[in-house]
Amino acid sequence: MKKLIYSMLMLAAMISFTACEDVPSPYDVPTEAGGGSKDGDYSAAAGSGTLADPYNTTAILKLTTSLAAGAESAEQFYFKGKVVSIVEEFGTQYGNATFYLSDDGTPTNQFYVYQALYLGNKKYKSGTNIKEGDEVVVCGKVTNFKGNTPETVKGSAYVYSINGDTGSGSDTPAETIGTKDNPKTCAEALTLINALADGTESDGYAYVKGKVVKVTTNETNFAKYGNLNYWISDDGTETNQIQVYSGDGLNGEKFKSIKDIGPGDEVVVYGKLYKYVKDGKMTPEINSGNYLVQLTKGSGGGGNDNPQPSGSSTLNNPFTVAEALGTINAMGDNETTNDNFYIKGKVSRKANTADEIGPNSSKKYKDMNYYISDDGSQSNELYVYRGKYLDGADFTDFEQLKEGDEVIIYGQLQKYIDSKNGNAVVPEVKNSKIVKLNGQSGPSNEPTNGPGTVSGNTITVQAVDFGVANGVAMGTQVLADGTKLEFDGGGNTNAPKYYDAGTNIRMYPKNTVTITASKNIEKVVFNCDEYQGTICNASGDISASPGTATVDGKVVSIKQINSKTTTISNTSGGTGAASQIRIVSIEITYLN
Repeated sequence: MKKLIYSMLMLAAMISFTACEDVPSPYDVPTEAGGGSKDGDYSAAAGSGTLADPYNTTAILKLTTSLAAGAESAEQFYFKGKVVSIVEEFGTQYGNATFYLSDDGTPTNQFYVYQALYLGNKKYKSGTNIKEGDEVVVCGKVTNFKGNTPETVKGSAYVYSINGDTGSGSDTPAETIGTKDNPKTCAEALTLINALADGTESDGYAYVKGKVVKVTTNETNFAKYGNLNYWISDDGTETNQIQVYSGDGLNGEKFKSIKDIGPGDEVVVYGKLYKYVKDGKMTPEINSGNYLVQLTKGSGGGGNDNPQPSGSSTLNNPFTVAEALGTINAMGDNETTNDNFYIKGKVSRKANTADEIGPNSSKKYKDMNYYISDDGSQSNELYVYRGKYLDGADFTDFEQLKEGDEVIIYGQLQKYIDSKNGNAVVPEVKNSKIVKLNGQSGPSNEPTNGPGTVSGNTITVQAVDFGVANGVAMGTQVLADGTKLEFDGGGNTNAPKYYDAGTNIRMYPKNTVTITASKNIEKVVFNCDEYQGTICNASGDISASPGTATVDGKVVSIKQINSKTTTISNTSGGTGAASQIRIVSIEITYLN
């Protein structure tokens, strides 16, 4: 990195800015982290931002708070400090860590290091992890996020050393692949991806130019995550295409709509190249954390004649069968969508027989193969492969589904190539369930796999069984017995989230969970986690309405509920692990 020889004030004056967007920290940011110390005392600032003379934390905090709201530095800086608290330690799933630094290891004048890579500017695979009190040197760009949270720019920072250990570190950030004005073509990017080892990404960030072939994210997942999965190629066709995974919009801003980009649009994407391999199949990708640096709207050609669906693929506005077929036809051979879609149609025929499904059948299949179309005819059909009944229940009778029945199903789309029948294309839905049958719903319309083990009057569910991705908000979940759990931020900008580290659900201060059952609840028990010796149950700062909460070690018990609904709240006013309820498992017991 180019050495900086000017004073900090001169640097602040020379910095150029671009718009920046980010995600909130996993718990309320302490007052001191919003703009330095409460009285703005930066008298202890020291350093010049180079490797030989890194800024101390107070200095990088002072520099960052001098930026305009949302602006980011053009340069990377070196700065050092002691770890105050760890939001996410290094792990092998994402390879980065998020933590707070200060000069003395206390919350005063602390700085937020967001998703920093490991030593050597690499994803973490193994090695020494950080812990509170460690002295670390960080290299990265900085931003004054929303004007109140000084932090490192998403995807720009890495830990140079931990307690003086640099591992395989280097004082030179990885070289950028291409430039904004001279980006790599998709063909060139594919050559680079093919040269990577399976499951690895490029050291440096790449600029890649292409035309959008298709967008594969549906409205449900877009509303949840705010980013898009889409494919690009040099000519907008499916030849030599690359998947842009979990992409953000221009300059890191979140997309405002699922239709912000579409087939035929020309884009330049900035992100790391990734050779994703699963089940022996390689998918060339630009990895998550990417964003657009250029967008030129096209004519909508996109290399196929399939119009973009007008339905939003929600329960109240599902795809038609024609829209689902159009989406499938634009996919690659044997490709399956990562997202699930709602599709409405009429049963045109069943592919099973009465001898295969039902109490008197010889095979006793629990799922059904059938076809749907928009008008119930056998034209323009969509094949539903091994579909489940209402809300994922097993089929128990062949006559539960009849020709002409109107269904809304929820499942993944696949462009299946039938090699046994002349490589015929079979557009189908897999891993599906019926959520409405002739306008009637089952016990719940929530897309859920219904986790939980029932024993007598008690259902027990492990946090990991909900299937929520790491760092993602829990939202609304429905258990195997139909009981609904609605997790809510309760006024905190961070709603309850699931984390792989500890395999727990983190309820931050002000967060709530409302439990609604079909019968009266006797008690609810949270079995909690601990972090570095601290039991994460909010130190007993828990309330329930109705109900009485008590804490015994790692166990939180809410009794005397005697209602079908109860709302449990984290009433802690603190910060860090001790202020959180980290739930490993939930037990709900009903009254007889």
